[in-house]
Amino acid sequence: MEFKKQYILVLLLFLNACTWSGGDFEYEPEQLESDLSSGARQLMDKAFADVDVNNLVDYHVHIVGLSPKLYGTFVNKGWQSFFSDPIGYIQFSVYKTASAIKDEEKADAQYMQRLNKLIKFQPGQGQYGIMAFDYFHTESGHVDEEMTTFRVPNAYTYMLAEKDKNRFFSIISIHPYREDALRDLQFYADKGVRFIKWLPNSMGINPSSGLKNKELKAFYQIMKDNNMVLITHTGDEKATHAEAYQHLGNPAYLKMPLDMGVKVVMAHVASLGACKDVEVAAGVCKADEDYIDIAINMMKQARYKNNLFADISALTQYNRQHNISKVILETEIHDRLINGSDYPLPAVNIVIRTGQLYDQGYITETERDQLNEIYDYNPLLFDYVLKRTIKITDQKSGKKSGFPASIFMRNAAL
Repeated sequence: MEFKKQYILVLLLFLNACTWSGGDFEYEPEQLESDLSSGARQLMDKAFADVDVNNLVDYHVHIVGLSPKLYGTFVNKGWQSFFSDPIGYIQFSVYKTASAIKDEEKADAQYMQRLNKLIKFQPGQGQYGIMAFDYFHTESGHVDEEMTTFRVPNAYTYMLAEKDKNRFFSIISIHPYREDALRDLQFYADKGVRFIKWLPNSMGINPSSGLKNKELKAFYQIMKDNNMVLITHTGDEKATHAEAYQHLGNPAYLKMPLDMGVKVVMAHVASLGACKDVEVAAGVCKADEDYIDIAINMMKQARYKNNLFADISALTQYNRQHNISKVILETEIHDRLINGSDYPLPAVNIVIRTGQLYDQGYITETERDQLNEIYDYNPLLFDYVLKRTIKITDQKSGKKSGFPASIFMRNAAL
């Protein structure tokens, strides 16, 4: 009996820790309009003052679900069992609390209810690109569910976007090694879908694979012919299973689609990780060369001026914050930067550290308090206001600068 009491206590402490790490929010988004302090409201209003709120776009929003029979949404079984994968189980528990999922049988609906509420109760709603997510596939084109962290079918995000075209647009995900990859790609191209999501580290995709040269070239050709855009994770990946394939996040592997003229968006500006031994051995990059430096140097190359872009999603998270100033100071690439929230990650408390941003001089102490206040009502709104608030001081000129308003609006080149 004593053992059972101790077990229950440990379990309760664990659940409380997951709530604190994930979605421990004091207020509901609809309360913000009436309850927000005047200082926080002024900060929020300032963040929207120089943008066309009807033209705001968030190009990076994840969709998660647990209804394989109803929608085909899937989460790795290990992530749903503490004994099978303790770390994965804890991560998924945090994601659920961050997304306000309280009942797994209703996870898909609750996730969308929370997302819609966060969007509805903010001054500028804009449009949101909701991302599908394909299975991990082997080089022979077979699905590997054990290597797949989660899966969101194209049909599901397409259906959600069709139901609310003013709010959402669908970003499909098609693994290029699949036997039906070209057929599925053309199917959605014919429907007018223009964006495709990859996470190479987690899906097992080498965007410039010599072994899959024929398949990739055919895939990229359809993309180019239909003016489609590849939004692909770059840099190391920490939110899903990816350790065995971290090197595939190297931006240098995107040269095949780029050289074919495909438009590519490097998610996160490759702001985490550096060149690894396997890449050095292959002559891809130099030892310990930061992925973000590779990404920025590629964006500066004349041959990629018209088709290489990057999004600033996750850049304000604690493990990427050190690269904020580097991106802000590279004004040459600002016209090809776009915004993405990477939701639900902004709602994961443990990765949001405004104290660290204050210590690094990106925000003032007053701004930190005001941003924390906004966060307690609406973490999605917080992500936007934070990015509009951040400023750095140029050591040469002494001038303060931040992310320009253009990053947060629809990019006509895409």
